[in-house]
Amino acid sequence: MLIYVGRGVRRYGESPVALHQRRGWEFQAVLRGAIAPMLPEGPDFSPKKRLWLFPPLHQHGWIAGKGSEAEVVVFHFLSLPAPLKTMVERIALPLDIALDDEACRRLRDLAGRVAYYWSNPSPAMMMCNEQALMELSLLVYESLSKDEAPPAADRSGWFVVQRAMQVFAENLPENLSQEDLARRVGVSASHLRRLFHEVLHLSPKQMLDQMRFQRATQLMADPATKLESVGEQCGFGSASAFSRAFRHHFGCSPQAWRS
Repeated sequence: MLIYVGRGVRRYGESPVALHQRRGWEFQAVLRGAIAPMLPEGPDFSPKKRLWLFPPLHQHGWIAGKGSEAEVVVFHFLSLPAPLKTMVERIALPLDIALDDEACRRLRDLAGRVAYYWSNPSPAMMMCNEQALMELSLLVYESLSKDEAPPAADRSGWFVVQRAMQVFAENLPENLSQEDLARRVGVSASHLRRLFHEVLHLSPKQMLDQMRFQRATQLMADPATKLESVGEQCGFGSASAFSRAFRHHFGCSPQAWRS
């Protein structure tokens, strides 16, 4: 759940943010200019165009050089997606990653959409917030994945889960059962369920449903794509079955999401 969003120009040199704790996970990015997190041991000045992730209840503030200004976007969420949370539990927090120009553009647009729904609530608000959390989490996850492999003890299970997700995505219209999916990756259904819980802290159904709905929303972005086609391509079988599942998952109909 999103509990705060902020964006725009900040002058942390003249108006620094004092040390304090946040209730949730904080994503803060500097898109233009330079800022630094103020920590109990002092400021940690970093290069420009960075995204920071702080855990709940971490004590920090923000500072910048005198007379300077920076464009920032800030999001606070109560929780993280399980794959990212599992990964960051193995490393020291807070962390920061470098941003390129394209990532800065995406984050600027993302903050604009989230801020709009923050001020103008509608049924699409929750989906927009969920998308923001997914995009931010994926940005961090992919950056960390370049440098960090799973521990040796966890590697075999991690690769089985990755392979299962790949097989499911490649055969999405079939809506493979857990038994069929397990058979295709060479394990039992009960073992596959255990691996999903160990690696992702999610059941196979929870993760695979996320993949189906993610693909569905991508297809629905094209207004020419009929719901019948979306349902078939995502393994729901029919437009009516897809509409029922979509409403149950998102709290609104596919038609409302498109409007």
